[in-house]
Amino acid sequence: MDEGYILANKYRKLIFEALYSGQTNIEFIAKKHRIVLSIAKKIIDDLEKHKLVEKKQNRYILTDKGKKIAEILS
Repeated sequence: MDEGYILANKYRKLIFEALYSGQTNIEFIAKKHRIVLSIAKKIIDDLEKHKLVEKKQNRYILTDKGKKIAEILS
């Protein structure tokens, strides 16, 4: 179910893949992938609500659940 949620939105997929590759700064991810920052922040908030991402010390990282989904998608 969560795999479909990630794949259903191209920006969500880009951000999720960037987090999986080790990028942790949403501003950098948004700029790199040419995503409007406000949209990127809404997506990251949504990923947090689904318990796929968590914020630690001003950085975003995948949760264990998020890592499992990322491995399935890769």
